[in-house]
Amino acid sequence: MLRKKVQILPEKLNRPNANMNVVPLVDVVLVLLILFMVLTPLLEKDIEIRIPENSFGIEAAEGQLLVSLDKAGHLHVNQEAVAGGDYVHTLRQMLSAKNSRAERVVFFSVDGQAGYEDVVAALDGARQAGAASLGLLLTPADNSN
Repeated sequence: MLRKKVQILPEKLNRPNANMNVVPLVDVVLVLLILFMVLTPLLEKDIEIRIPENSFGIEAAEGQLLVSLDKAGHLHVNQEAVAGGDYVHTLRQMLSAKNSRAERVVFFSVDGQAGYEDVVAALDGARQAGAASLGLLLTPADNSN
């Protein structure tokens, strides 16, 4: 076995390396990716609501608009049945008779079995009709088991 001697010159020892090292960059990007993947599902979309402390026993004032939604998705405005297509138009007419913004309040009484899509459509329709405030009427839970 032959050994070959290699002579290393001092000017070749300290020459700068022109290649870019991307390994630390890739490490940082992967850590950020993992953080975003873990934290994104934890971010919640909230709807701001105000719940009165004692909502039971409150009587609706005369002339107040009350929209009822049953479990079948049928709408009633002040105890009168309204078709889904006429809902916004009917509410707009009733709200246009109100003088001030403070009077343009619509209360909703929703059956517990009503579909989520129907409830959201009723709330959106009231906003489109010009309601300034929306309220939900709550009934006490029946605890007679």
